[in-house]
Amino acid sequence: MNKKNFYRIGRTRISVTTEDHAISSIREAIQNKQKGYVCISTLRTVPIANRDDKYWNVMENSLMNTPDGTPLVWCAHWWGLKQVERACGPHIFPRMLKMKDAGLKHFFLGDTEETLAALTKKATQEFGADVVGSYSPPFAPLEEYDFKAIAKMIHDSGANIVWTALRAPKQDFLNAMLVPYLNDGIVCLGVGAAFRSVIGELRQPDGFLQKIGLAGLLFKRKDSSWWNEMKWYAEHIKYLCSYYFEIKRKKIQGKKYYEY
Repeated sequence: MNKKNFYRIGRTRISVTTEDHAISSIREAIQNKQKGYVCISTLRTVPIANRDDKYWNVMENSLMNTPDGTPLVWCAHWWGLKQVERACGPHIFPRMLKMKDAGLKHFFLGDTEETLAALTKKATQEFGADVVGSYSPPFAPLEEYDFKAIAKMIHDSGANIVWTALRAPKQDFLNAMLVPYLNDGIVCLGVGAAFRSVIGELRQPDGFLQKIGLAGLLFKRKDSSWWNEMKWYAEHIKYLCSYYFEIKRKKIQGKKYYEY
């Protein structure tokens, strides 16, 4: 990745991109026989990367880290990068499933067998996608995964794009660990809840709350109380404020948006 194609939030890089540009870049990587993975990044995952060296390394070596959350777009705008727009998994995923002329062969990795069956049916019958395989991995630490066997399933299927849904950052670690076993021309993307969003089990919040960075208030996790959600928001407002002042400080110091 060219150093000027990303900006820093803390020490973590996020791609200078839009939804259309991200899709075009993924298609181009596949056509050019590149291999790698894309991280769909939010204000939840960026702080993790800033304090966790292993996850920072995953994001540092990706093909792209797209700005899923609106607050990450604000950070780009604070750097003066007004061209950056939100590029989220639940938007990119169905758009690419519907691209019949792109030569994309899709493999779904993650979630349950039931979800994968419903997703495959909808993707093929309603979207016209070329879905060539799927796999629901065991509920276990990534260190226990048989990555050679998973890669063989992908190769045997003929897939050139792998969609993973294990929630970040686990799905990003999975993709980073899987890619060394894959052939050239295969790109992996971690899209979290996008599988269930496409089949209608989850409603993705857009509109006004999305624009002001509070869409998660309509997307509360089932295993979390409203009190925990509000604490989560308070914590991330703290992160956002710290990034705002850090970006302002770096600009005063004369640092570029891609420097740390």
